[in-house]
Amino acid sequence: MVLSEFIYGGMDGVITTVAIIAGTMGANIAPKYALILGLSNIMADGFSMGISRYNSLVDIVKSNANSELALRSPLLSALMTFFFFVLMGSIPLLPFVFDIKAEFIQHYLFVSSLLAFLVIGIIKGLTTKKYLKSLGEIIIIGSVGALISYHVASRVKNYV
Repeated sequence: MVLSEFIYGGMDGVITTVAIIAGTMGANIAPKYALILGLSNIMADGFSMGISRYNSLVDIVKSNANSELALRSPLLSALMTFFFFVLMGSIPLLPFVFDIKAEFIQHYLFVSSLLAFLVIGIIKGLTTKKYLKSLGEIIIIGSVGALISYHVASRVKNYV
């Protein structure tokens, strides 16, 4: 059960936080706002992920009392999803906490995001025994999310 919530919550936490930071960078918004938006989003979106996880499981568990799903606690699953969202989603914000100079933010964002994706990919790989596949999937999916946010923001800023 924990692996599912770790991958689900952790990936969404990292991708969402990276998307916020990349969006602020793409729109040329001051880096301090990335920290403000990132922190507020981690808590609100983490709550949303957790409560959505709970709602997705609670009725299924009740109606399938004899299934494997009945062994899962919807509340525990929700709390674990929230916890991993916040934990992993906080990693890309570390450069802002340490007041890194604006010209280096992109480099530190890349390194901190890659670190978070590597942790998720390695843990998934250790569990599935598909190391390279797990690492590759996680890094590619995470990178695509960041690139989408950056490019959309850099295009939209020209029209606002």
